[in-house]
Parts: sequence; C-alpha cells; structure tokens
Amino acid sequence: MKTKILVVDNEQDIAKALKLRLRTNGYDVILAFDSVQAYAMAHEERPDLIILETFIPGGGGFVVANRLKGSATTRHIPIIFLTEISGCEKKAYRAGARSYLMKPYNPSILLREITSALEIDETRPATKPEQIIVTSPLPS
Repeated sequence: MKTKILVVDNEQDIAKALKLRLRTNGYDVILAFDSVQAYAMAHEERPDLIILETFIPGGGGFVVANRLKGSATTRHIPIIFLTEISGCEKKAYRAGARSYLMKPYNPSILLREITSALEIDETRPATKPEQIIVTSPLPS
C-alpha cells in the first residue's frame, strides 16, 4: 500500500503541483484547501503524513496542527510545515511539526524530510526536530 500524504494549501495551483511531484515519487496524495477540510480529511483519510501551509482559511495551519496533535486519532501523524512565512518555526514546533520548510522549496530536501518524518518511531516521545529553512528557488 502506498504512503498517503495530505497536502494542505489554500493556493490550489501550488497544492496541485506538489501533488504531481509527490505522486511521481510514489506517494498517494490527497488535497485540502482550508482548515476545516484539513481537519476532516486527516480524520477521514488517516494519512501517513501531512504537509501544511501556515496561512490557510478557517483558523490557519497552527490551529489545525494543535487540534490534530490533541486528537487520539491523529496525534501520531507527522506534520511538515511548508510555507512562505519565516519566523514562525518555534510556533510550528510547539504545534508538533517535524520540519519547517520555506517556499520556494528544494524538492530533494522536501523528499528527504518526508522520508525522515515517516521513519521516526512514533512510540518514542517526540524531540525537537532539526530546524531546516529552505530559501533556494526551485530548480528548472
């Protein structure tokens, strides 16, 4: 069974491009475009990982992350924030993020972070992950 990733971004073109990139790398991808959809899809679809934008309608990515980490059904799902906003790394980690990456992102670094987040043994207490901020533009 393929690893399922929930991508949450209010910019549909970005979400669809990311979906295509991840599917090309063997992942099953579902999309949500706001906080309400993100929370519902996480509970309905039970993804293996969530890629989450900070600024999404309906409360924002931090609210979604906090709610998901507070739910017995979804607390184990690793979250990677992928955003254009810098300076919110500490808030993201407090909300339970495994990684915080900046747009535009380097695809190889995003794939490495996905692999790393999926390999973490969720039975261990979470420790603060290494902070990674990517500012390099997408390769052509």
